[in-house]
Amino acid sequence: MSHQLPISGCKNEPLYAIGARFETPDAILAAATRLKKEGFTCFESYTPYPVHGLAEAMRLPKSILSLLVLGGGVSAVLIALSMELIPTMFIYPLMVDGKPTNLSALPEFVPITVALTLMIAAVTAVAGMILLGGMPRLNNPMFAWDLFQRGASRSFFLSIEARDVKFSIASVTKLLEELGAEDVTAIHQESENEG
Repeated sequence: MSHQLPISGCKNEPLYAIGARFETPDAILAAATRLKKEGFTCFESYTPYPVHGLAEAMRLPKSILSLLVLGGGVSAVLIALSMELIPTMFIYPLMVDGKPTNLSALPEFVPITVALTLMIAAVTAVAGMILLGGMPRLNNPMFAWDLFQRGASRSFFLSIEARDVKFSIASVTKLLEELGAEDVTAIHQESENEG
């Protein structure tokens, strides 16, 4: 069998990946499990909705985003309390309307502390998602694949990147065909002159 694949992108540019389309979530889950078992590490799945078990099949590491948000929240609490307590207790210890100038005044600082904590944690979450997601990447070579553009909202796609140490066009194509993939395509980088 000849492994002449349809080409997406600019054929004069380097090969980015071999892409394949699957019809069902079970098919892409089985493919991801098999690819991991075969030792592939640089592959990505694209699904129209979350597929239960796909992250585990791909053995994706837990994101550090929750730790970043926790760090943002804790630092916000420390910033807010230091901005409120240091001036009240040490710099300008003025008693106004009988309000104490020691730690017993802590409850009156709760609203500002909560507001600053929510704001900094939210900003940390958004910035973390953008940076950990590899953005801002304005273009992905997968977008040059017409079938991917048309079918991303209803089909399941998988791409095995050419930088994977186990990658060879013939073996990857054969493996994807064994797994029941449809529309296996060679995806090349796009030319800088395009678009």
